[in-house]
Amino acid sequence: MARDLPGSVVNSMRVLGLIVATSGVITVLIWLLRDDVIIGWARGNERAQVILAEGGIAALRDDQIVPGFVALSVVAFVGFAALAVVLGSFFLGGHGWTRLVLTATAGVGVLVGAICLDNHLPAIFVVLSALVIVEGLVLLFFLWRRETTAYLRRA
Repeated sequence: MARDLPGSVVNSMRVLGLIVATSGVITVLIWLLRDDVIIGWARGNERAQVILAEGGIAALRDDQIVPGFVALSVVAFVGFAALAVVLGSFFLGGHGWTRLVLTATAGVGVLVGAICLDNHLPAIFVVLSALVIVEGLVLLFFLWRRETTAYLRRA
């Protein structure tokens, strides 16, 4: 017998899906705009600035000093998406502890989004970081609604 889900629980899962989708878009954009990401990163690194000035973006891209932004973002996205699927299914099953873990996850997302706002990234990443912050706050709102609490207590 299927349980009726309150609107706040359904909306929590929708927002979680939006956060995963936004993270996927960010991952694809890191790959597509990797030179812009590297140049933005280089603004805060003196050695990278020297390499960029002497050899251009090609020299900087090939240097070991540059983190593997694309690989890091893909691994982070896959891990986050898997975590979201697992937590979402437990949350829908009425496991109250998942609300705390989803709250912490949303909090980390808001923190990471805030850090990304001031890191010399291309404008699209600033916009997407602000979107992740808003999505995280909306998720928190739905997670802690009274109807969500009542649903988790009934389970």
